[in-house]
Amino acid sequence: MKKDGQVDPYGYMIYYLDIEDHGTPHIIDYEDEELQNRIIDPDEVIIPDEKITLRITYPLSVDVLYEREQKGGFSRKDLFEWIYKAYKKIYAEEEGQVGDPGTYEMLYNRKKSDGPYGIWGHYLDDLYLEFIRYDSKTKTVHLAIGS
Repeated sequence: MKKDGQVDPYGYMIYYLDIEDHGTPHIIDYEDEELQNRIIDPDEVIIPDEKITLRITYPLSVDVLYEREQKGGFSRKDLFEWIYKAYKKIYAEEEGQVGDPGTYEMLYNRKKSDGPYGIWGHYLDDLYLEFIRYDSKTKTVHLAIGS
């Protein structure tokens, strides 16, 4: 397993939400209960702060911030669920307002939509959660999303 708690060049703590015998999860892997049950150390509270902000930037044209309070802090499973629900909400709102823009000719990349988030490049099932970075000063979770 990759080592949690390392500090990146910005001073953020790095945490992984890996799944046993699966590795780095796709965002939509949260929909699979069997995979949920294989999150490594799912109940470990990795963010003890009780009020934090989730910052979502990719693949959006705007930054989206969600705040959440939870007594006792946030475990890996709590964070995975929150990230999944946030992305589902963003993609559903975008599609509900402007529809699916389709892909570029001869490519699988999603065209940029003209909705409130300006989603570009990828559909939800393309995205995987490489790791999270936590800034304890601003109490903000930053995501490293791959595609």
